[in-house]
Amino acid sequence: MTCKEALISNPKLDSESNNKWFKRVSKLTGLHHKSLNKYFYSHREFVEVKRSYDKNGNVVSRTEKLQQQQFLDPKDYGLDVVGLTTNISQGTQWVKTSKESQNKAFFKLNKDLIEQTLKEVNLKPLEAPKITPTSNKVLKVTYTDVHVGLNITENLYGLRQWNEFELMDALQKIVYYVGEQFNGQSKIIIADYGDFMDGWDAKTTRGGHILDQNMSNEEAFKVGAQFKIELAKRLAKFGVPLEFYNVTNDNHSGSFSKIVNIHVKEVLSYLLPEVKYEIFNDFISHYFVGNWCFICSHGKDEKHLKYGFNTKPDDKAKTHINRYIDKHDLHKYRIVCEFGDKHQLIRDTSHAKFEYNVYWALSPASDWVQTNFADGRRGFCIEEIADNFKTFTSIQL
Repeated sequence: MTCKEALISNPKLDSESNNKWFKRVSKLTGLHHKSLNKYFYSHREFVEVKRSYDKNGNVVSRTEKLQQQQFLDPKDYGLDVVGLTTNISQGTQWVKTSKESQNKAFFKLNKDLIEQTLKEVNLKPLEAPKITPTSNKVLKVTYTDVHVGLNITENLYGLRQWNEFELMDALQKIVYYVGEQFNGQSKIIIADYGDFMDGWDAKTTRGGHILDQNMSNEEAFKVGAQFKIELAKRLAKFGVPLEFYNVTNDNHSGSFSKIVNIHVKEVLSYLLPEVKYEIFNDFISHYFVGNWCFICSHGKDEKHLKYGFNTKPDDKAKTHINRYIDKHDLHKYRIVCEFGDKHQLIRDTSHAKFEYNVYWALSPASDWVQTNFADGRRGFCIEEIADNFKTFTSIQL
């Protein structure tokens, strides 16, 4: 990334000095703040802003000001400009861009940095075994609401912790129970339905109250990425193709989860190049398993849907689902709608057009949930899927 691209992608904020601007962009891009400073000030020229004359009309003095040589066109930003003010006489330009486009630029920047870092590490592919499947059935593992970084202190229902060690213990149980049910299926699918991270800077995507956490952003990133990479490495030992589907549009993780999953996807592209790893940024997404279509969502989004999908499909949920089915022309498939968020396990097969499932959280109940509601159960689920039927197993932790 050039200095020009860095400054364009990260416009100067209101009331932000040039030095603070350069240092902020330096942290985001890895470019030295002095390089940004040099580029900015080297692309200016003296422009006459005032001229004085005597009574005969002769110029007796001129005042020049050092200002930008040229002003940027809004389309050069690569962002959605919602406000632009240019003062030619003063040589200043203020640009306001939409938060959504800023987020997209931020994710692209992180993705570029991750890719470059991994290339420098020079990771080598792992030697994973390969077997010939004995059936066309598929094993699907579903977990949700991992809340990496969540701190539990109340323990109203006995000793309960949630940290790196407990998370890796849950990983071992997932691999163990997959092994118990694996008998030559054609592939293994792993679905994560959101709130994988507890929150950036101890806040949800909507801000507000402070979350009680036991990890810094950096520690949580490392633990979350390690969990997903290690899970892929261990499941790869079964010798069949792996497919990961990750919902990141949720009310706790949001951007944090997106960045973690981008990192994991890039690492796996080196370690296990044949792994399919999908990151779902939309509120509702879907994927196919034979004759089945799994419509998935966390249940609450990053911004708008505060109350989300309920444990049972109300009229609002049915409208969302039916419109989604119509939009993507999914009528010929067996539809299964799946959600996280509620920290409950509920299967509803009473609807003619679709099955409606809500899944347990992998993490224990937070202090707030324990105090205001109840402890609840936690765990994950494994399904064996064939063309016309599927079996369902829930594993409580």
